[in-house]
Amino acid sequence: MAKHTRAVTSSIAAVPVALGLLAPATNTATGTAAGHTTRHVSRTTAAPKEFSIPMANLKAWTEAVVVTMNNVRIEGHSPVHPLNNDCEMHFGAHSTAFQGSPDGLVLEPMNVCVQPFPGQSAQNNSDWTTFGDQLVNATISATGVPRIWPEHLQGGSASNPDHAVEMHPLTAIANGSANTDFTDNIFAGAYGGGVGEATAFSILDTATVDVTRSGAALTVSFFGGTIGNFTVLDVQIDRASITGDGAGSFRMTGDVVTNDTTVPVRLVSIKGTAMNDAIGKLRSTSSAKVSLQALVLFSLSPEALLDAANKSNGNAQSVQTPIQLILYGTPDDK
Repeated sequence: MAKHTRAVTSSIAAVPVALGLLAPATNTATGTAAGHTTRHVSRTTAAPKEFSIPMANLKAWTEAVVVTMNNVRIEGHSPVHPLNNDCEMHFGAHSTAFQGSPDGLVLEPMNVCVQPFPGQSAQNNSDWTTFGDQLVNATISATGVPRIWPEHLQGGSASNPDHAVEMHPLTAIANGSANTDFTDNIFAGAYGGGVGEATAFSILDTATVDVTRSGAALTVSFFGGTIGNFTVLDVQIDRASITGDGAGSFRMTGDVVTNDTTVPVRLVSIKGTAMNDAIGKLRSTSSAKVSLQALVLFSLSPEALLDAANKSNGNAQSVQTPIQLILYGTPDDK
């Protein structure tokens, strides 16, 4: 497959074409689609998945969508995953700059099974794995979107340590004077996600989150069933909510319609991507809500967690609109 570059989509003349827009939402006064109601959360009786995040990290992650973490020691890496298994590779790491529980980190560049390694003309898995080999035991700076998700809290390995925090997508690694940028890898392409529609809706319908702040740390209790990664969803974005983070990325709020229920979500787009460019153009449209289909990655919202943490006072506090969808692109956006 030829190397994907932003030039393919940056020349698109109209935002509706770039986003593959669906019909505009109709019931804009209530914030719900016509014929749907906002969900009533019912908490699962299963034991929560619990982990902790230092408040200093959480605050930093609310200030920008894409952040840099220093003093990250790489301990292992995966092979290149095939297209039907997310097309990524991951680096396992720990950092003195992150002392959560669990304290592992996972860094994941996207589309490595179809994209040439930066600076190369054709994709070759060995270019990526050689790069990974060179990073093992190195201390680097990692830049990307902090993804908070309790998927692998235990049973980890060198390439996938126990963790609740990832840099996902990973946008760059600085190793000494060498800087490797992966921003061009962030697109949906042919990958449709590993989470089916029914499972994705179940995640949205059942996930509830409590937080308890104690001194400099925040304990997060995640109540829900299946934990998933990528999926393709139809989302409705509240145009007026689109806000720049001051560093080139965007945050916004919106809804996902699940069967007969509307679930409010927070969303982010990533600077340097075609999706982010298109989201920026949406701010000048006249529609109150705009519907689009996109490949998304499930996460918890750092802003939502921090809002609840500031109200905790040592007691469990429910998190409002805890789910954040990281927008990657529209299906087959080449």
